[in-house]
Parts: sequence; C-alpha cells; structure tokens
Amino acid sequence: MPRRFFKRLSRQRHSLKNRWFTRPFQTLLEHPAYWSINRRSVTRAVALGMFIAFVPLPIHIPLATIGALLLRVNVPVAIATVFVNNPLTMVPLFYCAYWIGSHLVGAPLHTFAFELSWQWLQTDLLPIWKPFLLGCLVLGLAVAAASYVVLGGLWHLTLVLKYHERKRLGSAKKSANGEK
Repeated sequence: MPRRFFKRLSRQRHSLKNRWFTRPFQTLLEHPAYWSINRRSVTRAVALGMFIAFVPLPIHIPLATIGALLLRVNVPVAIATVFVNNPLTMVPLFYCAYWIGSHLVGAPLHTFAFELSWQWLQTDLLPIWKPFLLGCLVLGLAVAAASYVVLGGLWHLTLVLKYHERKRLGSAKKSANGEK
C-alpha cells in the first residue's frame, strides 16, 4: 500500500522534466535517488518534510527541495509532506509548539492576539519568540522521528504480510496441482 501511494507522487518526474523552472536543474534532477520509491528514501523524505513543516517561515517548499537534494531522498514526497502545515493546521501546530517551548524554558504563557502587522512583530512577538522557536525545533524533531519510525514500521508490516500471502497462495496452488 505505501509503495502504490507514493508511486503516484513520483509519476510527475517526466511531466516536470521539460518545464521552464526545472530546465536549469535538469541534469541534477536526473539522478534516480530523487525519484526512487523504496522504504529508505520515502521514510527519510517524510521525516524531512515533517521537520520542515514546523519551520515558522513561508519557505517550506524551497527548503524541502534543497534538503531532499542534499540528503538524496525522494523529492516529491518531501515536498508533499510539508503540506501538513497548511492554513487550517498552522495555528494549532504553532500554538502547540509555543506551549511546549514555554514549558521547556519555564516561561509563563502569554496571552496574545495575532495580527499580521509590523507593529505586532515588533512588540508582541518579542516575549514569545524564544519559547516559540524552541518548541518548533523540539516538535519538528519529535514529529519527524515519530513519522520515520511509524512509516518504516507500516512499510515493513505490509511487506511481511504480502510475503506471507504469496507463501500461502503458493502452497495452496501446489496442493491444488497435487504437488508436495
């Protein structure tokens, strides 16, 4: 199941090959490691994407691409995974990161009303930026490690189940043919 799911993401390779924005990187993107769908590449790409999703800057896609290229993991999976952090999930994830960071630092929780303005960035962000960034780092590392372990375990489990299914079907086929 995981391999089929991630194979859909990897089919974009040939459609992206001739786009204007990928032409300068065409020789770099030809490496098969960036498109391979194996347990090692995909689980690492998911962990990378989950970690980058907790970066509190709007540069997730370039960071995921650069990180995937440097670590030689599946590029489309790393990019798709950063969309865990989207406009619907951003506020709860970042508030959870702030809550965790403030408990780790020992700072009291500040009540604040978010407002996207330069005034808010200069005044209201000042008391919460340290616990917020620490919480983003800790939560990003924890979620990345957990996703790596869980996805790797699920991938391994599906391989074991498929093996046993093939083994059972093979023995049933032999017994139907009268072989021992």
